[in-house]
Amino acid sequence: MEYTGRITSVMIIVIAILVMRIYAYIYLDYPLTAPPVIGVVFLFIAFWAGKQYDKVKFFSEKDSLTGCYNRRFIYKSFPSILAKVKQKNENLSIVVLDCNNFKTINDKYGHVKGDRILQEISTLLLTHIRNNDILVRWGGDEFLIIAPCADRENINVMINRLEDELQELSEKMQMQITISSGFATYPRDAQNIDDLIQIADHNMYLHKHKSRG
Repeated sequence: MEYTGRITSVMIIVIAILVMRIYAYIYLDYPLTAPPVIGVVFLFIAFWAGKQYDKVKFFSEKDSLTGCYNRRFIYKSFPSILAKVKQKNENLSIVVLDCNNFKTINDKYGHVKGDRILQEISTLLLTHIRNNDILVRWGGDEFLIIAPCADRENINVMINRLEDELQELSEKMQMQITISSGFATYPRDAQNIDDLIQIADHNMYLHKHKSRG
């Protein structure tokens, strides 16, 4: 969770306290060494208010289970992301990832275990994406990766590494955990986020059915 609200509100109060104390010292002969009791109270209030703002902002942009970004955030942010990619004349890839047989896992081991697996997968994904990539929990057991300036080769390398580490996760969780993936790239495959996701989702299902065959 970011600290933007807390930092901003506390800084505003600190500046206000300094201005008021200087004014009181110059015009009201108020000693600078007097304990700023009221100021401290307002600092605590400002910190609390800033913390509430940070919580609201966090849960409006992040998925509460995995800490990944949510749909609302990516739809809001994608136009500016795409504009930067266009400016650089670069590619942008969207990857759809789906946990195979997740309903069976939930039915057999329970939703608590299922939630743990989603958290573990999201942690793995976060270790494999680049700093400027964005991980999104799209819904249920489906994740999206928004990867600016990434092409087919970059995505394939990332997916291969992830699949290798899923074998280790399977041993840790004592069950088979695999994913199916598909991706689409701007501008080759589509020009907007909905079409890119639709193509990536279609490719993911092709991958899923092929692995079953």
